[in-house]
Amino acid sequence: MGRVRPFWGGNWVFLSEVLSNFGTVGAIAPSSPLLAKAIVHPLQDRPERPISVLEAGAGTGVFTAQILKSLRRGDRLDVYELNPRLFGYLSRFLQRQAPQTRGVRCNLHNADVRLLSQARPYDFIVCGLPFNSFDVQTVDEILEVLMDHLTATGVFAYFEYSLTPRVRSRFLKAADRDRLRKVHLRISSFTQKHQFGCRQVWWNFPPAKARFCRKGLHGNSPPASSPAEAAVPKPIPPLAEH
Repeated sequence: MGRVRPFWGGNWVFLSEVLSNFGTVGAIAPSSPLLAKAIVHPLQDRPERPISVLEAGAGTGVFTAQILKSLRRGDRLDVYELNPRLFGYLSRFLQRQAPQTRGVRCNLHNADVRLLSQARPYDFIVCGLPFNSFDVQTVDEILEVLMDHLTATGVFAYFEYSLTPRVRSRFLKAADRDRLRKVHLRISSFTQKHQFGCRQVWWNFPPAKARFCRKGLHGNSPPASSPAEAAVPKPIPPLAEH
């Protein structure tokens, strides 16, 4: 059975949404396959037992495709995408991928991830939502929901573009500059408390960093760069800083 290539196949859909809904898409190009591999890297050392995975803001499925490669029989994947057109593309993509034929339970939701009601915690959470396009309250709400649904030893992965906020702010109005500054401070505070590793990806447009967090750090120690430095058990080992 043929497989969809989400990076190339979704380009026109993505670019169309950028032109019409830049505030909610929040990027000028789809994430590259190399960024997707970096984001999903912790799943290479996944537990042998069945796991639950959540993806928020799946876009055209570039990260989704990489996640599916690491899933096995008995695993569960919940995918959230609020944009109706991107949701439609993802629906067709997942139909062709047919994860259920491999025993993977996959659920696609056309909904705001802040409405997540799944009681079961997730072992791995990927967030592709454009934090810099939101106000700080929305960012707080998203981070709270996602971390509340992460297992004690799970990994929360997201990415941010390497372009500094100071450079970005030069192209914004005063109100947007202030909003971006507040969001940057909130995200910086979050990473100081929870990040244990990151990976720089230059072959992305723009270049980006994949960041990896856990809920068990709580600011009691600096981000871990080796297994011995982390304060919680790790079924998925941390990644070195780059």
